[in-house]
Amino acid sequence: FTGGKFFDSGGEVEQEWLRYSISQAILPYYSTNIAGRTKSAAEALKLLCYSPELTTPEMTVNVRNGTLSADGSFSEKKHICRSRLNVRYVPNAPMPEKFLDFLGQLLAPEDIITLQEYLGYCLIPSTRGQKMMFIIGSGGEGKSRVGVVLREIFGSSMLTGSFQRIETDRFFRFNLTDKLLMLDDDMQMTALSTTGIIKNLITAETPVDVEAKGEQSRQAKVYSRFLCFANGSPRTLYDKTEGFRRRLLILSALPRPADRKDDPFIADSFIAEKDSIFLWMFLGLRRLIANSFRFTVSDRTRSNIDESFRDNCNVLDFLEESSMVRFGEKGSVSSNDLYYAYTCWCGDNALTAMKRDSFICWIRSNSDRFGIRYTNSIISSAGRKVRGFQGIALTVRLSAEP
Repeated sequence: FTGGKFFDSGGEVEQEWLRYSISQAILPYYSTNIAGRTKSAAEALKLLCYSPELTTPEMTVNVRNGTLSADGSFSEKKHICRSRLNVRYVPNAPMPEKFLDFLGQLLAPEDIITLQEYLGYCLIPSTRGQKMMFIIGSGGEGKSRVGVVLREIFGSSMLTGSFQRIETDRFFRFNLTDKLLMLDDDMQMTALSTTGIIKNLITAETPVDVEAKGEQSRQAKVYSRFLCFANGSPRTLYDKTEGFRRRLLILSALPRPADRKDDPFIADSFIAEKDSIFLWMFLGLRRLIANSFRFTVSDRTRSNIDESFRDNCNVLDFLEESSMVRFGEKGSVSSNDLYYAYTCWCGDNALTAMKRDSFICWIRSNSDRFGIRYTNSIISSAGRKVRGFQGIALTVRLSAEP
């Protein structure tokens, strides 16, 4: 018993099941106050089974028939662990033909490689990859069928929930503890108002603060990876930074063939191949580790990430596409005038402008990218010495000065 949970060689033990087992064990000996005696016995077990910490080897995958190391070595020994997958390691298992045929209709071949590596990455309790994955499409492609087979493979090591709750529900982080994967099979398209917790969890290599309802918060290591299926890319209200962008892997689903006949039992055929699918995922993990946890990313995926970033941050389009600005060492513009030009450009293009402080902060953070420099000695259009940028100028006579 550690961190408020019981564990055995099968992984986490559900406390409701534990209380039921205790009640059935004492039932032949007592006929009254079964609930109270069960509760007391469960509390006593917490004391008798207490352990200060349960080590989670980073490069180990616990399966039903033993323990598999990321280097490919296998042992039939089973130890007490935080999670155990609902699959067997069968080294000579055939390729999951039906599942791969399905993926061939869902994703481009180069994106199947990325998915294989990411699903393999989810097999181990590690955040070294520092990525979250989104599979986007217009609907009807069958993305959710992947989630069904993942649930069968990961079992209790996977959590299904809302991606937005990570930021909005302070108790949700506790639900992520000891989970290898969190799946949102129909992500809401509401823009995230904050992203700090999500970014922290994706890259967390040290314990973070978690809190269960009615309990004191505590430190726990959270290594759950995020996989979301959606009709569009993730959106943020205020985070326009490179820090959010570099954590993204966005795969786009292929259009659903008009003549395709959907099979309502297709997930059952995938489940029948789950040991083979696991081995396919494990091969992706081996390739990812060999590449120092750098994912294979196609040009299509890079384009999806760039497009998502531009959708979240139209400042980039303003600077690169607008005819209102030009770059050069001799150019200069005040922060106020540059922001005014940006708001005019947004108005012309029916876009929502960022707040002034966020806009200036973004320009300053990305100044090296555009070869510009922030300074407090710019002469404004009104002739006053103000703060602004050197290396960029307006090409039109546009001024926010009164």
